[in-house]
Amino acid sequence: MSMSIRCCVIPLILALSPLGAGCASQKLIPGTRIKDDPQNREIIKVVEDYRRAIEGREISRLMAMAHPHYYEHSGTPTGSDDYGYKGLLKVIRKRMKQTLSVRCSLKYMRIHWPAKNQAEVEVYISASFQLKTQEGERWHRMTDYNKLVLVKDKDRWLFIRGM
Repeated sequence: MSMSIRCCVIPLILALSPLGAGCASQKLIPGTRIKDDPQNREIIKVVEDYRRAIEGREISRLMAMAHPHYYEHSGTPTGSDDYGYKGLLKVIRKRMKQTLSVRCSLKYMRIHWPAKNQAEVEVYISASFQLKTQEGERWHRMTDYNKLVLVKDKDRWLFIRGM
């Protein structure tokens, strides 16, 4: 390494080392890249309760986690497949009626706080489920990214989108 390059690189490394040390010292929730703080832990606990309710196929528990103003855009350009709270109940009932068992894991990618009382949780879903079909019972596997949006309603977090 020439003397002029070394003179520039060493001060740059020394200047950046406090930044790297700060990043390394930030405590993360195990298995994630999400900052370990009480707010994020509370949100992950709610989402894990939701995941367990899915695996248990507990319709009433899932609906108790949905906000009365729940609205799903379904990700398509037309509004014909969008639905609110009552539509969510229909969707959950239909899916659970067809489903014999579910295994679901979530990888927490990011939690974003657009407001103090709102959290957006980006997850990678890996699920396998056994369905009743005309040909008999079939296992299916699904992976997808999803954004779960929760709002604080009084003293509890409820899903307003993404279920």
